[in-house]
Formats: sequence, C-alpha cells, structure tokens
Amino acid sequence: MTAPSQSGFSLLEVVVAIAVFSLGAMATLNVLGQSGRNAEADEARLIAGIVAENRIAEVMAMSRPPPTGTTRGSETALSRKWDWEMRVAPSPEPRILRIDVSVRETGRAQVLAEYSSFRAAR
Repeated sequence: MTAPSQSGFSLLEVVVAIAVFSLGAMATLNVLGQSGRNAEADEARLIAGIVAENRIAEVMAMSRPPPTGTTRGSETALSRKWDWEMRVAPSPEPRILRIDVSVRETGRAQVLAEYSSFRAAR
C-alpha cells in the first residue's frame, strides 16, 4: 500500500512565510514612522525660516539702520512660539552692516534657521 498523497504547506513552511512577512511589515512601519518625524522637523524648519525672513524684512524696511549689538525677542507663528536673536555688526566694508538672525522654537536649544543679510550703515 502506498500512502495517500497530501497537498498543502508544512508547518515549517508556514512559520517561515509568517516570519518573512513580519520582517517586511516591520520595515514598512519603521519607514512610515520616520517619514512622519521628518515631516514634523521640516515644518518646524520652514516656519523658523519664515520668522527669520520676517525679522530681516523689518530691519530692511526701517528708515534708519539698526544699532549694532544683539537683540532678542519672541513671536508666534502658526500657533507656535519662536525665539529669535538678531546680531548686527559692522562688516569689513565700513559703510555696510551685517545682520544675522537665528530662530529656535521656544524652550528648545536647537537653532532651526539662520539667515544673514547686509544693509547700509547710514
């Protein structure tokens, strides 16, 4: 007598298939999570850049040049608080001022945007 032929997968084949599928699913979830974190960081850098550009635009629109030294302040943009620091110093050319603005989210140490510009000293 011959044994009846059986069709289907063995238990070992099923376990290996589940393990391979699980590894692929875990990698996909990791990539999706990282993508979300990157989007949040990109948004913060974009808003910080807008805050820095606004500070520079305000200085450029003033009729008189700003005094040399460091000025600090904060403002709200898109429902988030931002701290900025503006440094005004003479450039190598005496008739031109260098203006540097750095922006960080309030309560955080990391600078998210740094912009520089130049303006006439008179």
